[in-house]
Amino acid sequence: MRVRKAIRHHGRRGAMRRRRTLLGAAAVAAVAMAAACGGGGSGGSSGSGGSSGSHTPVTITVWHQYAAEEAKPFQAGITAFEKQYPWIHVNLALQPNPATDTFDPNLIAAIKGGNAPDVAIGFTPSYAGQYCSSGLWEDLAPFMQKDHMSITQFAPATLSYTKIAGKQCALPSLTDAYGFYYNTAMFKEAGITSPPQTMDELAADAKKLTVRNPDGSIKVAGFVPLNLFNELDIADLGQAYGGTWFDSSGKAQLATDPAWTAAFQWQKSLVDWYGYSNLQKFAATYTNSEFNPTNAFETGKVAMVFDGEWRTAFIRREHPSLPYATAPFPSQVPSLYGSGRVGGTIVGIPQGTKHPQEAWDLVKYLATNTHYLVTLANSLGNVPTTTASGSSPDLHLGPQFQTFVKIWNNPGSSMYPPLLPSGAGYAQLADDFDAKWQAGSVPDLQAGLQGLDTNIDNQIQQGQTP
Repeated sequence: MRVRKAIRHHGRRGAMRRRRTLLGAAAVAAVAMAAACGGGGSGGSSGSGGSSGSHTPVTITVWHQYAAEEAKPFQAGITAFEKQYPWIHVNLALQPNPATDTFDPNLIAAIKGGNAPDVAIGFTPSYAGQYCSSGLWEDLAPFMQKDHMSITQFAPATLSYTKIAGKQCALPSLTDAYGFYYNTAMFKEAGITSPPQTMDELAADAKKLTVRNPDGSIKVAGFVPLNLFNELDIADLGQAYGGTWFDSSGKAQLATDPAWTAAFQWQKSLVDWYGYSNLQKFAATYTNSEFNPTNAFETGKVAMVFDGEWRTAFIRREHPSLPYATAPFPSQVPSLYGSGRVGGTIVGIPQGTKHPQEAWDLVKYLATNTHYLVTLANSLGNVPTTTASGSSPDLHLGPQFQTFVKIWNNPGSSMYPPLLPSGAGYAQLADDFDAKWQAGSVPDLQAGLQGLDTNIDNQIQQGQTP
């Protein structure tokens, strides 16, 4: 969910992909102004966690983005909530997906104007960076403590995108997990007996599985190493080598962490093997195909791909006979194999609600009710976020889907690039750099990474300055 290139909410809540947008001075100023004009206190909600015992009829407003095929199961969940809490009526207000991946200007305006919803559901987890640090979303810790609710009900990865600047201002309600898809028929034909577990194995298998046309162009790609092809990002390659973005002082260290050099070199080596122009032409054919039946992996044009859990639902609906399996994405660091990138829907209470207890009742329901989470997961093809829902016998999404449940629950999984108080818009700079690198326009990788570090540090500094 990440801030990244796609906060993927895929045609459903995971993916109509939007490129990461930088958090510039204007965006920060908007957030800072919101905090100054009523975002830092807590209206009637500060420290009011736990049950009030009042059953006075009340209506709470919820902002959400569940539309089209997602709306029906979500509405059914809300109906079930109202049955459980008959004194609470929920007014659902469908909101457009914001044009930015770092904060929702419409929600900020509503908070500033004293018209905030009681509960907000965000499809972009990077919102939490802004909302926690600015006080625009309430700290849920007092509510959780009074209800004896522990964050350990969720996977450890939860904290990477719901607790920022010391505030637990959001909880997850379904998530995306990212892993590795491979065509089992192509593997069998090539004599490959198992999915690659290291990056070296991935490169070797990619070459073995690639089929070229007589003119040398690509007919079938074993694996497309281009940044932003489907869901692949340079951050994922860096993670596969164990790269870390920042040093102990908070400074960018892509130039000094050798894992990043190895990741960039791995990518460029495979790009050069295919030929950059060949890859560009091949990828261009599928530019608008990620979320429709002409998807390159679904149609057998790519043998292996990095993608989210929702692809299993797409395949089941669009190409049910496709022979495929899933696995964690390869890693050059053995201890990291099995983990992966995660990040999905968050729920929270905007500052200023007049009904804090009832808002909390709904937030807790959306985050922890097993029946709701399993029903929505079965309907939408997303990973349920609590331990109980992830292990429920009522979860019916097939063996390929279980890979992503395991990735979500792996202690090494997290949202990356790391979410900072100012968001994660800085990572767009790495994407921009990688676009030049993979094209052969960066003559000196080390010098280029040093410049990238400087730009990231400057961007973050700008983002932290009101």
